[in-house]
Amino acid sequence: MNNGTMEVQFRHPRTAKFLVADLSPQCTGREALQALMAAQDGGEPFLTQSDGEAYNLIHERTSQSITPNMTFAQAGVESGDIITLDKEMRGAHSNGVTGTSGGVTLWRA
Repeated sequence: MNNGTMEVQFRHPRTAKFLVADLSPQCTGREALQALMAAQDGGEPFLTQSDGEAYNLIHERTSQSITPNMTFAQAGVESGDIITLDKEMRGAHSNGVTGTSGGVTLWRA
C-alpha cells in the first residue's frame, strides 16, 4: 500500500485472469466497475458488458457483496484481498452509471 491505497485483485467472471489494482479504500463499487470496464489487458478490454448484463462484486474473504454505493473500506476489503466479479443477467436497460473513477489510482494486468 502506498499513498493510502491498497492492492486488490479482481477475478474475471469467465476466465482465469486476474487484474491487480491499487485503489483507495474510499473507492465505491460503481467506480471500481467503471474502471474495470476501461481497463485493458494486452490491448483488449479486461471486462465488457452487454445489454442485460450486470456484475456483482463479491469480497471473497467475507462473501459480502459490494454494492454500487458501498466503499471498499465499508465492505472490509484489505490490501491483498480478492474480489470476484459475478456475472448476472437482467432485463435490458441502462443502469445510468456515470461519473469518474477517482477512487482508482492505478490498474495493471
